[in-house]
This record gives sequence, C-alpha cells and structure tokens, in this order.
Amino acid sequence: MRWPLILALSLLGGCSALSEQQCRLGDWYGLGYQDGQAGRTRNRLDEYHKSCAEYAITPDLERWQAGYDKGLAFYCIPELAYAKGKNGDEYHGVCPNDASFRQRYERGRAEYQVQQQLDEIADELDRLQDERERVWKSYRHSQDDAERHELGHRLRQFEWHALDLQQQYMQIKQQQLQLLATPRE
Repeated sequence: MRWPLILALSLLGGCSALSEQQCRLGDWYGLGYQDGQAGRTRNRLDEYHKSCAEYAITPDLERWQAGYDKGLAFYCIPELAYAKGKNGDEYHGVCPNDASFRQRYERGRAEYQVQQQLDEIADELDRLQDERERVWKSYRHSQDDAERHELGHRLRQFEWHALDLQQQYMQIKQQQLQLLATPRE
C-alpha cells in the first residue's frame, strides 16, 4: 500500500518547475541568467511562482529579472543567431533586437530545414535499398513463376520510387546550393 502512495507523490512532485530546496535556496539571479541564456520567455517566472507557492515562497522578481536580462544579452548576440537556427534551436521572439536577430536566425533555420529534408530522403533511400535487396534475394531464389512475376513487379516499383526520391533529393539539393550561394548578412 505504501508504494502506490510514494509513486503518486513522486509523480506529482515531478510537475513542478522547481523543487522545495531550489525555492528555499532562491538563486533567482542564477535562474534568471540560465533562462535568459537559453532564450526562454518571461513566462518561466510564472512557473517558478506556481512551484514555489506550494512551499509559501515568493521568487525575487528583481534578482531574476537582472539575471534574465544579463543572460538574454548573451543569447541575443546577432552573430550567434545564424548558428542557433542552423542547429534547429527554437526561437521564441525574446530578443530586443528581434529584427536583426530573427533575420539571421531564419537564414540558419532555412538551411537546417533543407538539410533535414535531404537527410529524410537519404534515410528513405537507404530503407528502400535494404527492402529492394531483400526482395531481390527472394526473387533470385524463387522457383515459382507467379511469385517471381510479383517480386519482379515490386522490384520495378522500388526502382520507380527510388528514381522519384532521387529527383526530389536533387531538387532540394539545388535549393540548398542556391541558399548557400546567397550572401549572409
């Protein structure tokens, strides 16, 4: 009977943004700095308020805001925006220099998305090649004419599908090259 209760309490405890110990220690400047440096929105402070209210503790808004502003200054360096986009990081519109940051971020994000498409097609081609080899092996070893006919038909379908994927890959690769040829600002 004790284990279900302990499990339920541990699951409820996992819902909080902060533990009781974190609320009591109150490194609000450090938490603010981490949130700003990670590009999180100011809504994060609301989560802290809710978590710490369970323990009758109020976060220090001024200390958190000072840390957040300092961390955000680091996060919002326009020269880093491109890399954040290229890595696939999310951007939540938190930078005061949003237009400059967003332009560079979007450029990197576009390159990231194109690369994701290329990777997905390459993975599909690999999967298709594996399946084709498996069917080819069955085709070679089959003595049944009807089965060989069906397997031959599937092999031709694989070839057409592979050609279609290769064409898509080349089109996206061309987009990627055009994107890369465009000067970054």
